[in-house]
Amino acid sequence: MKLLKNTYKNRTLLFMALPAVIIMILFNYVPMFGLVLAFKKFNFAKGIFGSDWCGLDNFKYLFLVGETAWKLTRNTVLYYIAFTITGTVGSVMLAIGINEMVLKKTGRVFQSFMILPTFISYIAVSFVVYAFLKNDTGMLNRLIVSLGGESIRFYQDDSKWPIILLIVNMWKQIGYGSVLYLSVLTGIDPNLYEAAAIDGASARQKMWYITLPMLVPMVIIRTLMGLGRIMHSDTGLFYQVTKNSPALYDTTQVLDSYVLNAIMSSTDYGMTAATTFYQSVVGFLMVVGTNLIIRKISPDNALF
Repeated sequence: MKLLKNTYKNRTLLFMALPAVIIMILFNYVPMFGLVLAFKKFNFAKGIFGSDWCGLDNFKYLFLVGETAWKLTRNTVLYYIAFTITGTVGSVMLAIGINEMVLKKTGRVFQSFMILPTFISYIAVSFVVYAFLKNDTGMLNRLIVSLGGESIRFYQDDSKWPIILLIVNMWKQIGYGSVLYLSVLTGIDPNLYEAAAIDGASARQKMWYITLPMLVPMVIIRTLMGLGRIMHSDTGLFYQVTKNSPALYDTTQVLDSYVLNAIMSSTDYGMTAATTFYQSVVGFLMVVGTNLIIRKISPDNALF
């Protein structure tokens, strides 16, 4: 009775949240029925639920045949770690820099320019990167040749791509990240800085003992939420920007781009479903495990 009364009392808020709840159910929960494919040998004629069960055969093929799963997992996790560290450091530094600008209007203009790359499609980004890295005639190769060096065939040399993808990801993501941290900085009580100044604190000490500790909760929340997708990667970055070149697979192919390639080139949906199931389980365990550790160390900063 109390639940119904409370629901009726907050009916306006519930009605406002209804579209988001429906979208979440349709795109996050309904597709979960398809997870049964990970344990079936899919047959188009029989459909998802009518196909024969095959137990863990799809997982055995994924992990025991060759080194595909381990290479993909290595690439996915290492890129996640590199992107998280550089993205967090870059976003925090950019947010602090904009916040400390004397001319606030200039800071807002600069912030607007920094966030623009977030809204640019990876298809467009892939053309920009290709213009720089194109064999022989790319802008970067022309610069190298003009300085007396030899042109580099970037789309055939996989050793160069980890740093290229890192730069592209930073360029595209740190602007949005800085906005989130800047919102935290604008909410810090100015009296804290005034009290620190009275006590003789330098600008560096204010940043170290006031600004950075205030940003820690946001850093933890973003990291925890990102951990749920530790086994997922931005398909546009790894598929579009690299032109899906097979010569680069050793260092650029991650689980998501592998699944996309598998879906487009074969009908073995059981193994691709097993791959995505593996991604989800690892992401879930990482979020729960990391949150438990944070709750032991600093309960106030835990997500749940």
